Amino acid sequence: MRNYLETEKIREIKKEVSIDYELSSLCAKIEDKPTIIKLKEYPNVKAVVGLCGNRDSLAKGVGTTKEELIFKISKSMDKQGELSVLDNAPFLENKIEKPDIIKHIPVPIFYREKERKYFSSSMVIAKNKETGKQNMSFHRMMYLGENRFSIRITPRHLYELFNKESGDLEVAVVIGVHPAIEIAAATSYTSDFEELKFASTLLGGLKVTKVGNLFVPSESEIVLHGRITKKLAEEGPFVDLTGTTDIEREQNVFECDTLYHRNEPYFRVIIPGGLEHRILMGVPQEPRMYKIISNTVPTIKNVCLTEGGCCWLHGVVSIKKRKEGDGKNAILAALAAHPSMKRVVVVDEDIDIFNPLDVEWAITTRFQPDRDLVIVPGARGSSLDPSSDLEKHTTSKWGLDATKPLDKDGKLFEKTELPLELKKEDYLE
Repeated sequence: MRNYLETEKIREIKKEVSIDYELSSLCAKIEDKPTIIKLKEYPNVKAVVGLCGNRDSLAKGVGTTKEELIFKISKSMDKQGELSVLDNAPFLENKIEKPDIIKHIPVPIFYREKERKYFSSSMVIAKNKETGKQNMSFHRMMYLGENRFSIRITPRHLYELFNKESGDLEVAVVIGVHPAIEIAAATSYTSDFEELKFASTLLGGLKVTKVGNLFVPSESEIVLHGRITKKLAEEGPFVDLTGTTDIEREQNVFECDTLYHRNEPYFRVIIPGGLEHRILMGVPQEPRMYKIISNTVPTIKNVCLTEGGCCWLHGVVSIKKRKEGDGKNAILAALAAHPSMKRVVVVDEDIDIFNPLDVEWAITTRFQPDRDLVIVPGARGSSLDPSSDLEKHTTSKWGLDATKPLDKDGKLFEKTELPLELKKEDYLE
């Protein structure tokens, strides 16, 4: 994270901010750009928000552009980068056994209901004892007191690893890493996929240090080493990806045996349901969607899950249209590629899919509902969508073919270009 911050244009909030509501409220308004924040209650800790708040800086962090980001991720997913094992690491500078967590690092309050304190950027590392491969994934954690948290575990890889154990599962919880490692932690792929090795490929190498029986990124700001136990405790209510409130439920308890942190650590904040949450959820899905759609429409150019659609429920697909019907085929393929998606817009390659104004212009000038609309009723949808049938988890899905018809003069559907191309950056200081 620190190396990344040195290469980015960051802003600093000089006023000290309280972790009770003030921090989360401020972060929600400034998460579009990397920002460092002083904390009133923790003079030796600074909060960081906005590492993944826009696609440009996220792409820059892995050495590419936002237009090429899904291709960089896609190529890296099929490679297993090397991990360089170090005996030492900056986070070993401070070691606290059986810690009372809140005395050492902040656990913010994000929402007023029940005033629950949460880690929202916590990544859990666990090992498959049969294969020796590690898994890393994001999991929100609600503070219960002293060294205990209830941890939200959905039925995915960590859930499977935990249920294989008759007792506790050893884990390391990591907070504060390079955004490429966050992308890796947010990526779901094959069962033998190792997120840290994927991050190593993205970064051109990754240093790790052993904590217990697990390897963690050496440059981590904060590491909690402990166990997920069979004990249960209440978790929630909390805000999910769509910004709507998730329910209360019984979840397993994580107990921290040892807390490690760097001197004057950076504490990573991700606003639940906010911009960074959406981007981290959506961007890792796009390469998989691209591959699946390309089997049906080989002339696909790019894919974007839109921020307004929570980077989960709405998407845009760019294609080079060669035959009538390509747009509708792309719609059906896209809905199948990401089953949670409810709406997809298919556009021509001249449309900037990352610009919602450009996409809406394409709908305005190239789409006719009676000709270009596809509706799929009663399809399996996302449980995150409050408008769906929450008992059956079904929804109506729709696609908009906003591509130019091939049987008409294409110039009728093109913007008139100004006579001189220039960059505004050359004129603005």
